[in-house]
Amino acid sequence: EAIEDGAGDPKKAATVIGNESRRLERLVADLLDLAKLQARSFTFHLARFDLSASVHTACDGAASSRPGIAFHPFTTGPAWVNADPDRVAQVLANLTENAGKYARSQVLVAVRPADGWATVTVDDDGPGIAPQDLPHVFERLYTTRSEPMRKENSSGLGLAIVRELVTSMGGEVAAGNAPNGGARLSFRLPLVP
Repeated sequence: EAIEDGAGDPKKAATVIGNESRRLERLVADLLDLAKLQARSFTFHLARFDLSASVHTACDGAASSRPGIAFHPFTTGPAWVNADPDRVAQVLANLTENAGKYARSQVLVAVRPADGWATVTVDDDGPGIAPQDLPHVFERLYTTRSEPMRKENSSGLGLAIVRELVTSMGGEVAAGNAPNGGARLSFRLPLVP
């Protein structure tokens, strides 16, 4: 409206319009993904692969988008799972991106095979998750009382999508606080030989 009225800076308005368009595009894509998952019409291409390698790839990707945050992968060897590698990559991207929003300086992403499960933990060194928020972390459009340190353009659906993807592949998700402060979001998938 300001551009139509001849008021305001068109270049600044174009930047705002571009940012909001990208945010709406992400929101629509996330809503479509979530609707497909909940309708069980989402397609999975299951394959045996090493979850440890995916953790390293996710950390590399997150580091390039968050230059002020150090992403550290930690693995103790291969962790073979039977899941959709692309969907697991999406889960890891959502979790590392979320951790990067709240982290002050670093995110630790670890995978540990034990007791028939490959468990991935994503720990940040941010403010942590308030006890009243813990049960709601993976709900659609739920926002915590503590805001990310940086202004973000997220849809509020990323963690709900994580839960739907992981449970659809036979896994589980959990939220808590990291042993050294900050938040810990995790998921686990059954190990295969």
